Amino acid sequence: MVTLIGNAHIDPVWLWQWREGFHEVKATFRSALDRMHENPDFVFTCACACYYQWVEENDPEMFAEIQQRVAQGRWGIVGGMWIQPDMNIPSGESLVRQTLLSQRYFKEKFGKTATVGYNVDTFGHNAMTPEILQKAGMNAYVWMRPGAAENGNIPDGPMLWTGLDGTVLPAYRIFGEYNCKNNIAQKTDAHLTRGDQLGQNTMCFYGVGNHGGGPTRRNLREIGEYRQTAPRGKEAVYGTPMDYFAALNPDTLPGWTGELQHHASGCNSTHSRSKMLHRETENALLRMEKFAALSQMLTGHRLNQAFVRRAWENLLFNEFHDLMGGYALPEAMEDACRQLDEALSIADREENAALQRIAWQIDTSKGLPALIRSKEEDWKLWGIEGLGTPIVVFNPHDFEAEDTVLIRRPLGAVEDDGGHPVAVQQIRASRTNGGNDRWDSVFRARVPALGYRLYWAYLEQRQSAPETMLKAEPYALENACLRLELDPETGMLCRLLHKPSGTDALAGPASVRLMDISACDTWAHMVFAFDKEAGAFGRAEVTMEEQGPVRAVLRAVSRHGESSLCLRYILYADADQVELDVTLDLRETHRMVKLCLPTAGKRVFSEIPYGVLERQQTGQEDPCQRFVAMVGEKGGMALLNNGKYSYSAKDGELRMTLANTSAFADHYGQPYRDFACQYMDQGRQHFRLALVPFAGDWKNARLSHRAETLNQPMTAIAETYHRGPLPAEQAGVAVDHPGVAVTAMKRAEDETGYVIRAVETLGQRTRATVTLPLLGRMLTADWRPFEIKTFLLPDAADAPVREMGTTEL
Repeated sequence: MVTLIGNAHIDPVWLWQWREGFHEVKATFRSALDRMHENPDFVFTCACACYYQWVEENDPEMFAEIQQRVAQGRWGIVGGMWIQPDMNIPSGESLVRQTLLSQRYFKEKFGKTATVGYNVDTFGHNAMTPEILQKAGMNAYVWMRPGAAENGNIPDGPMLWTGLDGTVLPAYRIFGEYNCKNNIAQKTDAHLTRGDQLGQNTMCFYGVGNHGGGPTRRNLREIGEYRQTAPRGKEAVYGTPMDYFAALNPDTLPGWTGELQHHASGCNSTHSRSKMLHRETENALLRMEKFAALSQMLTGHRLNQAFVRRAWENLLFNEFHDLMGGYALPEAMEDACRQLDEALSIADREENAALQRIAWQIDTSKGLPALIRSKEEDWKLWGIEGLGTPIVVFNPHDFEAEDTVLIRRPLGAVEDDGGHPVAVQQIRASRTNGGNDRWDSVFRARVPALGYRLYWAYLEQRQSAPETMLKAEPYALENACLRLELDPETGMLCRLLHKPSGTDALAGPASVRLMDISACDTWAHMVFAFDKEAGAFGRAEVTMEEQGPVRAVLRAVSRHGESSLCLRYILYADADQVELDVTLDLRETHRMVKLCLPTAGKRVFSEIPYGVLERQQTGQEDPCQRFVAMVGEKGGMALLNNGKYSYSAKDGELRMTLANTSAFADHYGQPYRDFACQYMDQGRQHFRLALVPFAGDWKNARLSHRAETLNQPMTAIAETYHRGPLPAEQAGVAVDHPGVAVTAMKRAEDETGYVIRAVETLGQRTRATVTLPLLGRMLTADWRPFEIKTFLLPDAADAPVREMGTTEL
């Protein structure tokens, strides 16, 4: 038997902008309703809560019709996500928010939630997808890519998919296409034949797609004719994916464990600008929510929920797979960046409001009998009679963290809230305003988990900070833990000595190479490895940029043709990692730029959304999140990033993709390229990396904590003198196990309490206790490897902490 799935895969953005997609959604939904009037058996299926919201706001009468058809069972709601997102690049929390906003919307408007996940055009599916779906109330999944030609090992049709944490979910790989404009009888016969080969019933998807349309009159006429003449045993029935899975016997299904890759391997590196902006916006929204929760606990502050929801909707919409994959036309990618900018601006404003509220209530009076607010000593900093300027530093993480604080003024000294000296260093500012106004200052602050700490800044030196073992040479930097050396010709690392273990993390000199991708279209269809070399950056100029008690910086500028690469190697006095501040200025086309790091690693581990996956070193391009680790017999090295998503590994060499200069929306490659082509990643881009050598296993290297610190830096506010009810130091959370991370903290959607999401990050069974001292709350729970848990901490003091599904709150 074949279940006929009448659907319309709608790309709201691709070779058109979102405004055109908006119209296509309305027109497609109207067409589906019209077909229902004409054909009493016809059933329609559609995903994406965003589309329904558009129709509700723009045509309430049509929306009411859809509600009726949903109630009748003739309109199937699937997907359970705001959009059909890329499933590799968004963070785990972004994918959870996709389900949160969508499922709550469906429940409110239709009285039901989606029970089948549905990502039929998305280019790959991470190994945590089964758990993310199941926690959101979905018990099955429909997908299509990669197809059998790209990964024939994955079963066609129905299967049991086991995720990284052990969650098992029935899933269905569409064979053929999700579209069918005509000849549906032929397609139905092909599905019946394939079903006989598999020993399973199948689903046949039909309707005009991509630019909307859905099932046509011709489709329904052909189906009617086929059903009238089909012999016994060749039944074709109208239905939804829910109908199909309800009749499926899971005991007869083949199994698959892990991720579903590879399709369109270029998608993880295209359009660096939007990917960097997406990562920044993700982090800003999560940081803002945590700080807002802290501020509400301490001061009663409240977020502007309407603005915050708009920001999340902007982010989630632009995780649509053709946008997140960087395949849309240039104008559409500009739209995406504008919407992400709006979300980022909202997050910044809301975070500032929350933190300013806290800082204004911290007691910074220093016991003065009379509070004097005067800029006697400097026009930029509050201060009188050498009392210093109070600086409040906020930590968004669930662990005590150390990070760099930048003060836009040359300082002579910094002290912590106990009066102990803290090393401070003057650095060249980003401005040129003459005199001392050309200088900024940096110091390292150590701040309690999800809390703040008060520091004091002085213009004049007071007492000497402790000496360090930080040393700088023309081509080398060294502290007590690390020594790094650069090749004078290339400006690249040639040695990275981890002194505690006595091992060099590099097995050879690093390099930045350009790979020829001129034979690829933008998607890189059917290309899985990018290793055709077309040059390397060299002819380096290495200079000592900074040398002081806080950090030393070597600046290496190298070139290839008209392109340049500026690598700033930053080593802090007490650090056990090297930070790389990177500015890449590209003038090449059809090139993929890769940072190549030879190691002795025999195993490679990549962070994926809410998990860490071991992969084979095949040389194929693979997606990653914030870190990739190469592990050998004695230890290894991890590479952290703040906005890159693509790497390959082979024979111990890790290659992180830094840029991809493909043409925009070039679907068929060379025959169609001409003077009108525009190319991605042209000009300057800026990002940050970190290299972490470690002994032993990657699980001991605190990679999740390091990645959090790199991606969500601390925030500092310069204050004045005032009395207040808050102390000089405060922690907002405590977690007693390093493998459990509180990844999100926010008010519940219904304002009944606080929600925290906590995830196991090391791939091991764990019992952990999370304490929120400001609420007088504590919870203890057991986690499976990489398990996601969501808890509600009700405002009512006598109500217990409850574990909930991810979309219930």
